[in-house]
Amino acid sequence: MLLHQEQRLPSPFSTYPSLFFYPRSPTSFSTPSPVVAKPAPAQAKQNTTVAGRKAPPHYFLPQTLRNWAWQRNISPHYRACQAESVAWLESFKPFTPEVQVAFNKCDCSLIAALTFPRSSYFTMRSCCDLMHAFFVLDDHTDNQPLHVVIERCEATMDAILHVDKPRPEGEHVIGEITRQFWKRASSEMPRVIIERFEKSWRTYLDSVIRQAEHRSEQYICTPEEYMAARRDNIGAYPCFAFVEQQLELNIPHEVMEHPYIQSLNKDCAEMIILDNDMSSYKKEVLSNDADYNAITVVQKHLGVDLEGALQWLLEHHDQNIDNFMAVREKVLKKDGFPSYGPRIDREVADYVDGLGFWIRGHDEWNFSSGRYFGKDGPEVQKHRKVIIA
Repeated sequence: MLLHQEQRLPSPFSTYPSLFFYPRSPTSFSTPSPVVAKPAPAQAKQNTTVAGRKAPPHYFLPQTLRNWAWQRNISPHYRACQAESVAWLESFKPFTPEVQVAFNKCDCSLIAALTFPRSSYFTMRSCCDLMHAFFVLDDHTDNQPLHVVIERCEATMDAILHVDKPRPEGEHVIGEITRQFWKRASSEMPRVIIERFEKSWRTYLDSVIRQAEHRSEQYICTPEEYMAARRDNIGAYPCFAFVEQQLELNIPHEVMEHPYIQSLNKDCAEMIILDNDMSSYKKEVLSNDADYNAITVVQKHLGVDLEGALQWLLEHHDQNIDNFMAVREKVLKKDGFPSYGPRIDREVADYVDGLGFWIRGHDEWNFSSGRYFGKDGPEVQKHRKVIIA
């Protein structure tokens, strides 16, 4: 079945409102959780001899979402919005031929369709535009001098804050791309979502700039520093505003700033980091660009091999899931989380549900696009074996 023909699924919790997955501490929950076997430890293999020749090294991707209830779902507007958004972006001619090939493999519209599956047509188009803006900014700040990174980041921030102001003559094209994207996307948003997006975009840009500073100093982060920085520059928090928008929510700031909601957001951002870095590791190793990857950071700072690093990432990911599910339960049961009235309570539950689909969608994109595994994505997703060659 074609991607855009897939059926939209109901919430996984519409039938099972108290479903739990692989908690380390069952007493944290109010109802028993099912017995789930732990997976085999993460594995990595060095070169072995096959028919007199050395076989390339390989590793196995851990099943990080083995007990995640939210299943694959995709927007029915995927193909139509993809065509519109790609045509819009191509009108700016932002890529070299080499980067254009990488962009085509990435399929930014697919990640939008998988992570924001309940969007209206209008919002899905905006989500596609957002992913394209991310790609362009990343491409035009990666490996650039610090002053260039700052200039281009600040152009996008100014464009976000002043959507009706013409961009300066000679400015990099990312300024106008961002202005047009946000002028359209924000036109149907409640003020609170606009404000949250603007704030999260500023945080995202600051992290991109800090990354450029570290790059110029040839600084390699500790695992803790890496996770803290990556939470901001992976782009998750600006996306969360569109999780709200796709569900037509209008939640006050005081609710979204509650420590429990912030904890859920943090866990989701970290899950995306870990899944992304495990999937992208092969591509980055082969291009000699794996220094800014959790696997490399853990290996260098903890003195472990590839298998040990994968195990660290798996255990950290499991902790994120455990915490997400525990905090989710507290939010829904009003355990340390206040009731804000029927409408807001319902919208908060919808938002948490949207985060669940967002995590699943991002993982599906890792294998469904050609960015990391080419045409072998479905096979890698099934058997988990990644050959570094």
